[in-house]
Amino acid sequence: MKMKRQSGVSLLEVMVAMFILGFGLLGLSATQSKNITMNQSVFYRSIAVDLGNDLGDRIRAIRTPYMVSTGANPAPAKPPDFSKCSPTPASCANQDGDRASYQALVNSEMIEWNGILTSQLPGASFTLASTASSSTDYFRYVLTITWLDNRKEASNTSYSVVIE
Repeated sequence: MKMKRQSGVSLLEVMVAMFILGFGLLGLSATQSKNITMNQSVFYRSIAVDLGNDLGDRIRAIRTPYMVSTGANPAPAKPPDFSKCSPTPASCANQDGDRASYQALVNSEMIEWNGILTSQLPGASFTLASTASSSTDYFRYVLTITWLDNRKEASNTSYSVVIE
C-alpha cells in the first residue's frame, strides 16, 4: 500500500488559529470599549453623589442657627425651606414668614451649588422635595439629580440619583 503524503494541513491549522485569535481579540476590544463607557457613567454618578452630599452639608450648615440658641442670640423661629428653590435659574426668593430671615444666604448657596452642578454634569438639573417633621419645623429632603449620559447609547439618556 502506498502512503499518500498530505500537504497544506499546517497552513489550514494556522488559518483556523488566526481566525479564532482574531475573533477573540475582537471580543476583547468590544469589552474594553464597554468598560471605558461604563467608567464614564460611574464617574458621573460619583460626581452626582458628591454634589448631593455637598448640598446636604450646606443645608445642615444653614439650619444650625435654628437648632442652637444662646442667651444673647435666640434661635430664629423657623429654618428656611430649601425645596422652595427653583432650579432654573437657581433662586430661593420665595421663602415665607419667619423663614425669610436667611433668604439671601440660602439663595447664594443654591446659586453657587447649582453652578457647580451644571459645570460638572452635562445637562444637569435637580429637584428638591421636602417633608416637614411632625415634631419640629425641620425638613427632610429628597434630592433628585438628573443629567445626560450620551456615552452609553447613541441617543442622550438621562440618569437620576436620589439622595435622601
